[in-house]
Amino acid sequence: MIGKVGNDGKSLPRASKRGDWKVGRAVMWRSLVVRALVLLPALTAFPAFPALSQTEPRLVEAIRQAQEGRGDSARTKVRRLLAATSPTDTLYPQIIYTQAMVASDANEMRRQLQRVAVEYPSSSWADDALLRLVQLDYASGNLPGAARNLELIRNDYPGSILLPQASYWGARTYFDQKNPELACRWIADGLAASSSNIELQNQLGYLDQRCAGMRANVAARPATDSHAASGGTDTAALPPERTDPAPPPASTPPTAATPAPAAAPPPARPEPVAAAPPRVGPTPVPSRPTGSAARFRVQITAVRSPSAAAAAAARLQAQGLTPVTTEEGGLFKVRVGDYATRPEAVAALPDLKAKLGGSPFVVAEP
Repeated sequence: MIGKVGNDGKSLPRASKRGDWKVGRAVMWRSLVVRALVLLPALTAFPAFPALSQTEPRLVEAIRQAQEGRGDSARTKVRRLLAATSPTDTLYPQIIYTQAMVASDANEMRRQLQRVAVEYPSSSWADDALLRLVQLDYASGNLPGAARNLELIRNDYPGSILLPQASYWGARTYFDQKNPELACRWIADGLAASSSNIELQNQLGYLDQRCAGMRANVAARPATDSHAASGGTDTAALPPERTDPAPPPASTPPTAATPAPAAAPPPARPEPVAAAPPRVGPTPVPSRPTGSAARFRVQITAVRSPSAAAAAAARLQAQGLTPVTTEEGGLFKVRVGDYATRPEAVAALPDLKAKLGGSPFVVAEP
């Protein structure tokens, strides 16, 4: 019953027990803090990132259980719901996304988010999953991975409502990568698209202070360029030297062929006159087709196999649409429409979404 004896010969059972308890509690809190730091970027609602809300009551309950510390119960509930749902159900990607939100570790969270982004790119949860991956990559120091996912959001989901929030992470990622030009580009886009979000405006405005110096340097570049141009007067003197190529005729006189050079100038005079009109004539012709070739389509889905793409195209044809399938990056992307301008394509989005569901978005094709 008597514990260790101190230097004074008295037993110290309670003190030793209290010390062991303190050490155990410190170890426990340290592990909780480490886990929180790993999962925080994805599990907490960042001020600059209002994530989409689950719409299924059972998923809402699972999220609540995870937030209250009952992660095992939450994960069990989500797994059962996933097993009882068809992969073709529109709820399926939302379940996978929720599975990521209640995951027990960051690796599992990443795996489930990648499933949503890759297997269900046309769902309304794909861009949200990509932004969560950006946060995970940034928190783990994987800046190249964060940059890749940011560009995927910008290029594949140009109409996403999450672009303003992505701009915050784009600024932080590219500043850390020592790429202020791209960081300030994301900030400018975010400020322009987040006028209704005062908190996000303040955060972007704070980061934008770092862009002020860069803008001043850019404004000063024309002056330095003009100095370079003035210092390059030698290069300006080159054109006259090219027009003065009298040296070739000067080299011919020593060969005693003085009449020959005199005969050469006449053909040289008509050549520029005759050559100029043909060059001016054909130039505008190619420029017209180049402009008219640009078009915009609406992407409906992206799948991994040609058979799945063909099945999706057949469903679209059955609904009176004319699908076009394009292979890019190992995915078969099924698109509809052929619009001359982006605004025309964007105007068609609401009807297509109401008719087909999912998250169709506009893409540009050369």
